Amino acid sequence: MLRLRPLDFLGRIKVKLGLVILLAVVVAFVVNEVGINSGYSRDVRVAVAAVLALVIMQLLARGMTKPLREMAAAAQTIAKGRYGLRVTATSRDEVGELARAFNAMAADLAEVDRQRRALVADVSHELRTPITALRAVLENVVDGVSAPDQATLETALAQTERLGRLVTQLLDLSRLESGARLIELENVGLRPLCEQALREAVLARDGVAARCEVPEGLGVRADPDLLAQVLANLLDNAVRHSPDGGAVVLAAAPEGGGVRLRVTDEGPGIPEAERARVFERFSRLDAGRTADDGGAGLGLAITKEIVELHGGSIRVEDGPGCRVAVDLPGRTAGDAAPPAMPPVPVRPPPVPAPSGPDVPEPSRWEAPAPCERRMTFTVPARPSGAPAPAPSTRGNAVEPSPAPPGTTAEYVVPPVLPRPELPPTPRWALPACAAVGLLAAVALPGSAMSLGFVLVAAAMGAAALPAVRRRVTPWSAVLGLIAYGLVAVAAFRDADWLAGPLLPAGFLLAALALSGAGRGWAGVLRGGASVVLGLLPVPWFLAAPVRPARGLPLRRRVVPVLAGTALSAVLVAVFGALFASADAVFAEAVARVFSVRDLLGAGALPLRILLFGVFAAVTASAVLAGLRPVAEPEVPGARLAVSRGVWVLPLVALDLLFGVFVAMQLTVLFGSSRWLVSATGLTYAQYARSGFFQLAAVSVFVLAIVAVASGAIRLRGGERWLMAGLLGPLCALTMVVLVSALHRLDLYVGAYGFTRLRASVEAAIWWLGAVFALVLVAGAVRLVRRRAVRWLPRTLVAMTGAALLVFAVWNPDLRVAETQIAVRGPDRIDHRYLGGLGAEAVPALDRLPEPVRSCVLRNVTERNDLAAPDPWNGWNLARERAREVLARHPVRASSDCRTR
Repeated sequence: MLRLRPLDFLGRIKVKLGLVILLAVVVAFVVNEVGINSGYSRDVRVAVAAVLALVIMQLLARGMTKPLREMAAAAQTIAKGRYGLRVTATSRDEVGELARAFNAMAADLAEVDRQRRALVADVSHELRTPITALRAVLENVVDGVSAPDQATLETALAQTERLGRLVTQLLDLSRLESGARLIELENVGLRPLCEQALREAVLARDGVAARCEVPEGLGVRADPDLLAQVLANLLDNAVRHSPDGGAVVLAAAPEGGGVRLRVTDEGPGIPEAERARVFERFSRLDAGRTADDGGAGLGLAITKEIVELHGGSIRVEDGPGCRVAVDLPGRTAGDAAPPAMPPVPVRPPPVPAPSGPDVPEPSRWEAPAPCERRMTFTVPARPSGAPAPAPSTRGNAVEPSPAPPGTTAEYVVPPVLPRPELPPTPRWALPACAAVGLLAAVALPGSAMSLGFVLVAAAMGAAALPAVRRRVTPWSAVLGLIAYGLVAVAAFRDADWLAGPLLPAGFLLAALALSGAGRGWAGVLRGGASVVLGLLPVPWFLAAPVRPARGLPLRRRVVPVLAGTALSAVLVAVFGALFASADAVFAEAVARVFSVRDLLGAGALPLRILLFGVFAAVTASAVLAGLRPVAEPEVPGARLAVSRGVWVLPLVALDLLFGVFVAMQLTVLFGSSRWLVSATGLTYAQYARSGFFQLAAVSVFVLAIVAVASGAIRLRGGERWLMAGLLGPLCALTMVVLVSALHRLDLYVGAYGFTRLRASVEAAIWWLGAVFALVLVAGAVRLVRRRAVRWLPRTLVAMTGAALLVFAVWNPDLRVAETQIAVRGPDRIDHRYLGGLGAEAVPALDRLPEPVRSCVLRNVTERNDLAAPDPWNGWNLARERAREVLARHPVRASSDCRTR
């Protein structure tokens, strides 16, 4: 499984280096600005900026240069004769191209080495049989067992000829593959050549009929000797494997710009699974057959080379009996002279071997006695002249033209943004994305965070649903429902501080549900970022359904349009500025169209165009994430093998420290307030205020320790139980610490009431307690089943989303207003703080006595724009209820409000 690196989408190494340098400069600038505002000295700022810049450059450059390090290691391995090592090539730049070329070279070397070993073994096997037979004959003659009569000498001669044919075939095949054989193209008349090939083939066996179905005047541009060898090999196979009384048919017909030859017999056929293997060297479908049954298994390998020499291909067709179809280029007719053909480097054919009833054909494919064979040879068409009835006048000999010494093939530089591998784009994708973009352009301007966002989010989900409907799981359904719940908060809660973070949280949960990932922590991160990462290939994904006109690539049509649009914008801006400076009326019209107020308002056309493009692209990325599920990223299993004492002693010390602290906390939890005041000199509220933030931070650190101890240390045997025995009590004691922090916070809230921060901290403490309970359950399951707990990451994510949703339903702004009024009273409340609450606090603030009520609600009304009605896309439930309350009890304009 491949691990993508952050800069893999870029196609040039120089662009990556420039981006790394830019990021380092930006980090240095940000660190310097933050340091100046924080009051740090110049030396500290420079040191921190240098360290962070080096860290970023190291992280990014390490991924860029990793293929080079792997290639160095692989080259050393290949030099030792081991070809199995490969290089990870995920980038699309020059280094990635080099890595893929290196992998291809290593695979070719491995295949060549395999073929070399197989060839040596096959040749040794093929030579051993005739040599053994010849040796036995000669030994019998020498020992006097057999007389040197005519029959004995003919047997020895047959074995010698067999050896000669095998060596000739090997030499021919070698010359074909090396390109040492010249090809001589002529106009060849097919009917005379086919009739001669049939007459020679039927001599090898009685009882088989032959029929030639080649029309007169049909010809082809080819090498007659090579074409005769192809027909001889195929007809010999057809005759040998036809049943008694069967018929072999050699037919030819025009096909496109060339000619199709077809050899048909009535044999049982070749099994479909063996059709690709029959073209390999020494290939026999029946390993028990020997070369005496017809050949060494080189015939079809030579035939394949001849076909490829003419630019063709070979295949096995379906149908009754056996069919061999050969598509040759350059159909000729009449006596027209052939056009001059440019010299092309080609590979030579084998020299035809003698044929006859007592001599096996040199090119034979060995198969079981009843064997079905269907093969098609396809050769591209090439214009030609008139056919020749027989091989007579030679054409121009074509020989290979080696490249000049020192020259290399032209390197094609990869594009800056290469086209990624994408699934097919559905027909509905482009209209659906356009519809969502149009809805966003209409519904979002002027809507703030309210109904408009909810409608757009629902439309995006509806557009992405067809892409993911076939792989919906209970996990993805739960995550999707929680995500929509978080987004829907914007329609019934007015507090921006609450609805603002929930919108991106819902977006991330929806992206994780679409991706299908989440079985590991790396999968959760990758799945949550799937829609954002999918924005990069969106242009290619959306452009796929648009077919280029007249064969022109889409890029060559779109790029000029974009360039023309940019040039038009520049020209309009330049000349428009000149006209605006020359005429006041024109300047006023331009100012009204492109003013900042209009640009940010509901009627701004530029903003709507921007929203259309952004949300259409995001929707397309969501569809792409649904069509292309995220594979769980591979996390290196780099667990550290450390001594037991390295981790046992620290965990024991932490357990003891937490135990002592918890024991002391129990006295606080169950002791009286008089005892607390006498022991510390603090009130309950003062005591609570001094520690709940620190105790919450302690729980976060404990989670980090549990994650490192359980995931980074290699455990053996009983160490698993020992680790569980130390981490389990630590988590349980931490839950007691959280209870103590929650108790302190409740005391503080009882004295001073809720604020937004205190409400958030209390929710975080409850969430941390649930996380520790979940970790304890997962640890027990992992200890019993002895395997990774795959459900923990997604369960934690779903629980976090559900916790955020419950927090929103709890209505924190309303609870803040209620507790502030109940605890502090109308005379001590902070008017300015309560006036900054959301519209959902209005029902509680309406119970305040006058003039405090009008003073606070006046601030709430002005801050949340409750005086005027919202547009249709800005509808919000909390705001509507607040307006109803204010309509029943209007705010008094004459109230004397003093700042508190």
